[in-house]
Amino acid sequence: MANDTPAEEARGKSEFYHLWYQGGWYLLLASGIVPPVLMGLLGPWLFQLSTTETTLLILSYVFAFLMWFWYFIHKMTEELSRWPVETKTDQVSIEPIEIPIGGGHFLKGEIFKSSRTPEKNAKTIIISHGQGGSRQDFYFLAIALVFRGYVIIVYDSRGHGENDWGEKWETRNIQTDHSKVVDFIFTRDDLSHTDIVAFGGSMGGGIVLNEAYLDRRVKFIIALCTWADFMKTANRKMNNFSERVVKIMYLIMGINLDQSPLQNRMVSPIYNSFSRKKGFFDHPVPWDVDNTYRVMLGHCKNDMVIDYHQFEINSEFLKLPPENLLSFDAGNHPFAKMESAVLGKALYWLDSRDF
Repeated sequence: MANDTPAEEARGKSEFYHLWYQGGWYLLLASGIVPPVLMGLLGPWLFQLSTTETTLLILSYVFAFLMWFWYFIHKMTEELSRWPVETKTDQVSIEPIEIPIGGGHFLKGEIFKSSRTPEKNAKTIIISHGQGGSRQDFYFLAIALVFRGYVIIVYDSRGHGENDWGEKWETRNIQTDHSKVVDFIFTRDDLSHTDIVAFGGSMGGGIVLNEAYLDRRVKFIIALCTWADFMKTANRKMNNFSERVVKIMYLIMGINLDQSPLQNRMVSPIYNSFSRKKGFFDHPVPWDVDNTYRVMLGHCKNDMVIDYHQFEINSEFLKLPPENLLSFDAGNHPFAKMESAVLGKALYWLDSRDF
């Protein structure tokens, strides 16, 4: 009998976790449905309740369950929310674009400019969104930065936003698409070909620390709430119910949270980019990277999606000084209500590098 391969073992383990967390989600739903049904069936017979009393008991339970569920959702959204993403102003021009990535596919995106933006060779910042998100998530940041004279490019990753092709779980392909965004910049003379910043959060941070880090055309890297080792953060012990719900939602989206060692290696910066090796064939990076000059990282200590220890691993691995780091006790995964501080730190850091 042939032995199972590591990939088969990993896939089986992933399916087990998927079923386990799906079961937890179904149990939550059942807790809101089964008790009222049992009350309706057993109330009159077991407790000798009248129809009116049984109805009141059922309504009381349903009300209590909905209040608890509302409180839980409110608590999560309060921790993970920021102001409305559809933020626009008539003082900023927004140009719809389509970025070719090959195979007849295009990434939908937009270019933000203001009256301060130079007509030629404008310094350019590419912003990459997180898993399950879209380019609109960073409108607030694009508008703030564009008034400094930068050009901002926001785009939807494959399987996200307006892109009706690709899958959300194609993490490695999503990362390598970033080089095509840089290629697109080089087709235009209004955008600088030498002053390019790659900015990303969560999955977007994974994009810039894996792909943009290896791209010598990218001058600076700013990564927020990003993993160092994907498997270690995905399979860590969940500390509370909210973290379990977040994991369930990712599993429902089809995200493989228990990748094989090879899959993990190709999407984790400490193995893929920081080790100065790229992709399956280990092509070495052909130049020395000054991380102190080039890389800035940020994270919140109460991040329920990617644990703070990942930030510590990345910081230590890159040997970054304190001025390259930004951390908060609160703010959770999206730096909720900390956006102004993130913007201020990023601008200060770029200014110190004459960008």
